[in-house]
Amino acid sequence: MIEVNENTDRGVLALKASGKLTKKDLDELVPSLKRHIAESDDPHLLMIMEDFQGWADAAAVWKDLQLDAEYIGYFDRIAIVGEKKWQEWGTRLMDPVIKEEMKFFPSIRSRMRGNGSKKIIKFTDFDPLLFSLQKIRERDIVHDDCV
Repeated sequence: MIEVNENTDRGVLALKASGKLTKKDLDELVPSLKRHIAESDDPHLLMIMEDFQGWADAAAVWKDLQLDAEYIGYFDRIAIVGEKKWQEWGTRLMDPVIKEEMKFFPSIRSRMRGNGSKKIIKFTDFDPLLFSLQKIRERDIVHDDCV
């Protein structure tokens, strides 16, 4: 499932992916992507992967790859917030390959799991110069059970 947060700063499209993504989920995302790119002079993407379990089938993976190829170059910066190490590795792997600046941030949940010595990153901690997320408040993105 993909949730689109329409209440964020105009330049930031915030998406939350959870569960297993289907081709239908990705098809339904296309209008939001097109609208955001058309309405923003400097579009950014915030992708939150919370309880993300991958793709439902090969058709969903293929659709995701098609969207990636179609929309590469449209976003200025991309922030990925995730819980799993493979999400961080994937972000690091893609960063030098794509035009956009891409950065991974561990989610609050992943920071709270046995990493008490590390700083917990909240959504308001993102560098506003880097990702233009200064107007996003925690309640816009973080669910009550995450805080």
